[in-house]
This record gives sequence, C-alpha cells and structure tokens, in this order.
Amino acid sequence: MKIQQSIVIAVSAILTSAVLANDHNELEEVVVTASPHQKSAQEIAGSFNLIADEELQREAAATLGDTLQNQVGISSSSFGTGVGNPVIRGLSGKRVEILQNSSSVGDASDISPDHAVASEALLAERIEILRGPATLRFGPGAIGGVVNVIDNRIHSTPFEGIAGALETRYSSNGDATAVVGRLDAGFNKFNLHADAVRRDNNVISIPGAAHADEPDAGSEHILENSNAEAESFSTGLSWIGDDWVIGYSFSQLNNNYGLPPESHDHDHDLEGHSEEPESETFVRIDMQQNSHQAKLLFTNLGSIFEQLDIDLGYTDYQHSELELQTGSVDIGSLIESVSHDLRAELTHGDYAGWRGAWGFQASNRDFGSSGDEVYIPPSSTQRRGFYWLEETALPLGTLELGARYDQQTISTTTNSIGHDSLNIGGSWMVDLNTGQRISLILSHSERAPAAEELLTDGEHIATNSYEIGDPTLQTETANSVEVSWVFQDNSRFNARVSGYYNRFNRYIYEQDNNLSYSVKLATTGLQGLASCSADLVDFDNSAENLAEAVSCFSYQQRDASFTGIEFESGWSLSDTQRLELQGDLVRGRFNSGSDRDIPRLPPARLRLSWIYESDVWRGDINLTHAMAQTRAGENQQQTAGYNRVDASLSYQLDSVSVILKGQNLFDQTIRNATSFLRDIAPEAGRNLTLAVRYQF
Repeated sequence: MKIQQSIVIAVSAILTSAVLANDHNELEEVVVTASPHQKSAQEIAGSFNLIADEELQREAAATLGDTLQNQVGISSSSFGTGVGNPVIRGLSGKRVEILQNSSSVGDASDISPDHAVASEALLAERIEILRGPATLRFGPGAIGGVVNVIDNRIHSTPFEGIAGALETRYSSNGDATAVVGRLDAGFNKFNLHADAVRRDNNVISIPGAAHADEPDAGSEHILENSNAEAESFSTGLSWIGDDWVIGYSFSQLNNNYGLPPESHDHDHDLEGHSEEPESETFVRIDMQQNSHQAKLLFTNLGSIFEQLDIDLGYTDYQHSELELQTGSVDIGSLIESVSHDLRAELTHGDYAGWRGAWGFQASNRDFGSSGDEVYIPPSSTQRRGFYWLEETALPLGTLELGARYDQQTISTTTNSIGHDSLNIGGSWMVDLNTGQRISLILSHSERAPAAEELLTDGEHIATNSYEIGDPTLQTETANSVEVSWVFQDNSRFNARVSGYYNRFNRYIYEQDNNLSYSVKLATTGLQGLASCSADLVDFDNSAENLAEAVSCFSYQQRDASFTGIEFESGWSLSDTQRLELQGDLVRGRFNSGSDRDIPRLPPARLRLSWIYESDVWRGDINLTHAMAQTRAGENQQQTAGYNRVDASLSYQLDSVSVILKGQNLFDQTIRNATSFLRDIAPEAGRNLTLAVRYQF
C-alpha cells in the first residue's frame, strides 16, 4: 500500500509542478461529417462531441468505448478487456451507428455485447459523435447517435510532400504494448496514405476478487483470460483533379481476445447434469476483417448543385468463438458476414433561401453461422433508403429539417420479413447574443428489428445465455425532444447544458426471464421459451444443476421513456490554468409493469478536471464520481458508486511529444453498470501508460 501511495503522490507532485490547461472549445474546428456544408462546431444544433489532435492521443485506448468514455453523455459497455462498445445516453447496439470514414464499419459489434468494434482508435485522426437531424445521413434508427471514426485513408484535398508519425506505448497493467505508424505522401495530383498498429496485453490486474458475490471464486487480483492481441493496417490512394476525386483504400484487422471464464461456464451433458471438466475451459474470440472502400467526388457541378459524393464499401468479416482446453482448441461457432454498401449524396447551395443535401443509401449484408453452438441462423439483410436535409436562415435563428425513408428485408432459407421506417427531424438554433445560443431539436425515429432480434434461438456460448428472438417484432419508434443552451466567453467561461426526453413505442430489449435452459426439455423437442424452466424436476431435481444452467433471455417489446441531462463547463483561472466540470444523468423506465427500470443503464456521473498548459507542458488531474446504480432493472444486480482519479502529463517540443497517463490511480474496484459481466469482471485496476510520438 505504501508503494501504491508513493506512486500516486509522485505523479500528483509532477502534475502540480507542471500541470494543465486545456482550451476545450475547439470553436474553429471544421466538422465535415456533421453537415454536408462543413459547419464549424458552434454551428451545430444540440449536442456534439469531437476528439482530435492531442486529446485523442491522450484518450485513445484499445477499444472504442474506452476511448470515448470520458466524453459527456457517453459510457462504455465492457465485456472483458477486449470489448468496449460506446453507450450514448443509455442507448447502444443497433441504436448507435458506428462508421469508419462515414461508411458502415461492417462488423458484428451490434449483434452481441461480446463482439468488439472493428475499428482502431489508435489510428484515428479524429472521432465525431453526432446527434440530431444530421444522423439521418448515415442510416435509419440511430436514435442514440452516430460515432464516426475518421482516419483520412482516402484524401480528398491535395498536398505536396511527405508527413507521418511513429508512436510507441507501454502500459503497466497487463504489460500492454502498442506501436503505431502513419505515412502520408503527396505528389502532383496523387495522395498516398498508409498506417498500421500492433498492440497486445497480458492478463490484467484488478483491485480484488473478480466475482462480486464469491470472493474465493477464481483468481484474486487478476482477470483470467483477459490477454489480447491485435494488428491492423490500411492503405489508400487518391487522384485529385480540379473538380473531382477518385480514391480507393484497403484495410485489414486481426483481433484475438479472451472472455472472462465465468461468462461462459456451461458444461452440461445431454441429461442436464453438470460435469467437472478435466481442465478449465476458456473462450476466446478470433476476429478478422478485410475492408475495401472507394470514393468518387465531383465538385463545382454548377450554379445550384455543389458536389456529388459517392462512397462504395465491401467488407468481409468473420470471427470464431474458440473453446480452449489443455491440448485442444474447438470452434464453438463461426460467424461470417459479407457486406456491400453504397452511399450517394448530392448537395446544393442557396436556392430560394435554402441549402441542403439529397441522398441515397443501399446495403446488403449476408450473414452466415456454423458450428455446434450456432444461435443465429444464416440470413440476408437488404436495406434501401432515401434522405433529405435542408436548412434556412430565419429572422430569428436557423432552421434545419430532415427526413429519411427506408425499406428493410430480412430473408432466410424459409422466410422473408419486411419492415418500412420513416425518420423525421428538425432543429431550430437561435443566437441570443455573441456568447449565447439555444437550440431545440424535435425528432420522430423508427428502427426496424434486426436479424438477431427476430431470428435468434439457441445457446450463446460467449455470454452464457440462451437467447430467444421473436419474428413478430414490429418497428420500434421514438419521439424525442432536446433543448440545449450554450454560453461561450473565450476569455473566462464557457458552458453547455442539454436536456432530452425520448418516448419509445415498442422498445426492443432482451428480457432476463429468470428461467434457465433445460437440456432435458430440449431433448423432448421443445424450443425457445418452452425449453426454459425454473422447476427442479426439469433439472433432475438437482438445485446444483439448476444453478449452473444458462439463463434464458428473450427479445421483447414494451413502451419506454428515457429522460436525461448533460452539462459541461470550463473556467479559466489564469493564462495557464483552467477548471472543467461535466456531468450526465439518464433515467430509463418502461411505461408499465411491476419492475419498470430498464437494465444496464449508466449511473449519474460528475467529472472535475484541473488543467495546466504552457508552451510545451500540459497536465491534468481528473476526479470522476459515479453514483450507485440502484435502478438496475428486473433480475439485475445493483452496482456500487465509485470515485476514480486519473491524471496525465505531456511534453511537446518540435516534432517529439511524450505523454504519461495514470488511470484509476487509487486502484478502486469499479463494476460497470452497463456491462453484462459486471458481477464477475470488474474494470482494470491502476494503470500507468507512457507514450512517445515522433512526427515529421
């Protein structure tokens, strides 16, 4: 303990002597994806998050969720160390669209919580999180928002010369290492891009026991099977003319990560008896993805139309759920997905006081699965969508309107299920004076059920659950309102406050039925919920067999409401010092029923930061207070609150930068309320990261 305290005191002393001020406004940053007309951040109505430059270098982590978790309104849903998917305002999965350079990332992260996002934050140049009418440009049903990871593989603006960066990282927890490289070259009308990353970590340490209720179960102070390794590279080439751009890129990602042992403890024979395995079984996910993207951009089309932007994508994705025992490796299931995507957008300038964009989007996803433990049948999902965005200046403020219509068809070998969806949104933003503005956003959103929500029926080895879909699910709808107030005084103070309310009709969710899967019932021919029971007779009158059987989850629909508030503010104490305070709270409830709390929502959070910044030094000390999540939902465990202290110190001189970052410095036990594994897999303990970057 004395050594641990000494580390904290030493880091704090360094930060106190040299520490931090961050002008977090980034007012002049051009936001390409949030608007077809390249609005700056202060022109965006409602909530908007942007991470770029040195902030992204500090926050970048092995998973996208971990990279974004310190942004207001955003949490991470972890499933061990290899998975961290973003949760925006309590919404995740199909309700959050993940993009890579404005195109679908094409992975399986929205199918199940144990699937990682196939995007490397360490290679990103910037990450944008969008909400409001602008999300209509990228897909239907992104009620939570859109996360766009931008790495500029295909350059659309010319430059001459060679630029690049090389970075290496080491983290103490798990002896994690990462090496990142990037190269950009421009000559005549050709631009070339190349990047690569290689990272790995050993088993991570945790403050105490992994299991919340059984301190003696499993290994103490380590999270077993949490080692991971990944490598990714991409190349891109573009040819830029006076009024056009032609480009192509290729990327490949390989990711291998383990799942906490108790997340998949399912050793049962056909009679439902528990068996003691000869050696402990571990499950790992082995993921591969190849992506091809092409771009055609035509500019200066005429007096009215400005440009036509066409993006094409092809993604080949697969992952295996591997069962590892001493001397053997078995494939429990193999998931394969091949996606084709087309997005075309035509923008126009001022016409009768309006400017905007019209777009068409089409995608086809062939999903296949095989193995002894397949739980989602093969299917093909086709989508076609049209969208329209317009904005105009009013005598009082700016009005933006948008609409999108989509058709979705999911086909299997025996059936075809179709849904239509209509999304409508509008925003009104008013500048009260030079430093203040308010905005109002109204939207009607519809989301068609996904293939796994409709068709799933089987035991999912990775999540230790029996999942049951419902082919009769209807389109989910949400009516939303958001009000935001922004105050910006560049010399002393800035603040943003947003409040929102989402009312869902037919909200789709996974219900823990408080039942267990009975192999005995299944062998009689029963399927779905009929094969689940809480009766001892269906488990050979053995309480132990019942306790060890996997839990049953079924996709259901209920009306629900989400209410939340977010704020972030900053005070300049001097030319070099600054204080920042941010917080968020979301409450989700079903509109009827005995237990109305929606499960796995993040708790209320407050984050206080002290920042120092000089010409070459920057540092920060951050205190995050997360309250207890006492509204855990039906059949779910509550999570305790926690106080987490993080800090960083960076030095920048010419082309070299050095960053020292400390996370969870007081080694607190943190159980993530949004995680399916919060009871058996706490977040990582204390970690120190050293990163060195050379840019040229």
